[in-house]
Amino acid sequence: MKRPLGFILLATLIPASEALEVGRDAWTNAMTTALPNAFCQPQQFFRQCFDVSEAQCLQTSSQTTKHCLQQFSAQFPPVFQQPTDGSYWGTKVGECAGEAYQTTLSEEFKNTAKCNDVNQWL
Repeated sequence: MKRPLGFILLATLIPASEALEVGRDAWTNAMTTALPNAFCQPQQFFRQCFDVSEAQCLQTSSQTTKHCLQQFSAQFPPVFQQPTDGSYWGTKVGECAGEAYQTTLSEEFKNTAKCNDVNQWL
């Protein structure tokens, strides 16, 4: 099943027209906060389709993001060539964190037509 994570391209953390080198630690630290903040915006799937407060969303998405960053850390390049590496790895981490969020909060999922239609969230 395709996950509603099209917005995760923010993971590059810079405009596409610029090329930049970012160290692994700096990129990982930025993702630790950027991804949960993106997940938990009021208009996003993770807030609209789960019966959770902003605080619950941030707590869960922070935990899943950290877990997924650790899961992929050995594969990360020492230096990210932005935006290419950030986009690639940001999408991987975002998909992992999104799936883990959905699994963790499955009891809180709102079973509505909109929430069940992945095309509503791309």
